[in-house]
Amino acid sequence: MKALDILRGLYVRSPRFVQNAARPFVSLVPTKMKFGRNYAEWRQRIARAASDPTYCAEQHLAALRALLAKAHAGSPFYQAEIERAFGTSFNPSNIMPVDLQRLPVLTKARLRAAGDDVLAVPRRQVDSAETSGSNSEPSFPFYLDKDRSPREMAFVYDGWSRIGFDENTPRASFRGFALHDTSQIMDWDPALKELKFAVFPLSAQDASLYLDEIDRREIRYFYGYPSAIELFCRRLLQIGRRPKLPILGILPISEPLHDHQRSLIRSVLGPVKIAPFYGLSEKVAFAVEIEEEGGIYEFNPLYGLTELLDDDDLPVTEPGREGRIVATGFLSTGMPFIRYDTRDFARLVQLPGPENGYRLRIGGLAPRRKPGFLITSEGNRIVATDFSPEDTEFFKGIREYQFYQDKPGIVVMRYILDENGSDADVRRMTDYFVAKARHTLSFESEQVTQIASGRGGKRAFIDQRLDLELY
Repeated sequence: MKALDILRGLYVRSPRFVQNAARPFVSLVPTKMKFGRNYAEWRQRIARAASDPTYCAEQHLAALRALLAKAHAGSPFYQAEIERAFGTSFNPSNIMPVDLQRLPVLTKARLRAAGDDVLAVPRRQVDSAETSGSNSEPSFPFYLDKDRSPREMAFVYDGWSRIGFDENTPRASFRGFALHDTSQIMDWDPALKELKFAVFPLSAQDASLYLDEIDRREIRYFYGYPSAIELFCRRLLQIGRRPKLPILGILPISEPLHDHQRSLIRSVLGPVKIAPFYGLSEKVAFAVEIEEEGGIYEFNPLYGLTELLDDDDLPVTEPGREGRIVATGFLSTGMPFIRYDTRDFARLVQLPGPENGYRLRIGGLAPRRKPGFLITSEGNRIVATDFSPEDTEFFKGIREYQFYQDKPGIVVMRYILDENGSDADVRRMTDYFVAKARHTLSFESEQVTQIASGRGGKRAFIDQRLDLELY
């Protein structure tokens, strides 16, 4: 474990007063040193694996065997599971990826019940974390390696490098920042080269001030929640302004990027490149969207082994069929995640093999924590992420909105009116949604002062409270 890697992670996750105190010193550290040698080595490994399938397969297998050896040697819980599947004479050096199917698929409930027996290292060597919980699902506590940060950032920056973004490039950040001084709506972090904006609410006046600062600092990349970047673009439409320099890329995080958001962003900023990726807080799987093939993602085999399984826990092998994403993570191994049921869904596009660099390709990604479904009164799912038309005039009069559902067949559209919005604008939208759903859903409206957000300001397009496993 490297001390610099731990300190780097501590800075990113530390309270604001600690970051403020450290910024002057951190900003003086050369970028290469800030990211560290471990980060640089991982960037090289990721790049080589992308161009050399043989090297990729070797590294993938070595990581799998190392994970199983560590889990068997250090974790009482995994030792029992592994010996139940492979016997007491288990030898990790004989394991091949297909052998993983002999182990059971593990749910959050199983891991939670196992307690600290899941750990393969002493408790002091890991950080505690937890998922936020949503859709009637309780939060899930887990552990991550303290020195994971450079490995994690190597994968993320590799994904972002596809659209020209690198460690030396400044970015404007649209996340759920709660600034200490409520009169302060923006903050420049020289250590991270990040201009942070407070969002939700984001008034037209705020947007004008943000754009002034983006222009002054000549920032060319936007980073953050798609819902926040979408809202900023709506405000630019409203005030009739655009950045002075062309925006080169969008780096969306934490929320699904919907088609109507992609269209709106490009209608305002031009044909900007967008680099979304799929990942989880548990650090078990990482996939990037394939450029020019919107909605198709491929998983990185150096990050983990990802499977797509059906309801009987059998591999999905037919392209087009939907399955559950089950992942075995190589990035953080102090608490091993082996055949971990993410409860996210996707359609198979292509199984991993030498022809695609051993990268599982999926489409129709449907994160369970942020479902894109509404449920009709008959109990059928309706994909609602493409409900909103691309025409920006459709949103006239409505500043923000969100779907909420806790009863089959009934959807509540929560909304915030613009300064010039009216009840007629609300009726126009709900009438459109009823027709779009072919009258299988009824839409009620509820004016609110704030749209519900989760931890860190993340915002779900649908606040879905039904148990989707029942439908």
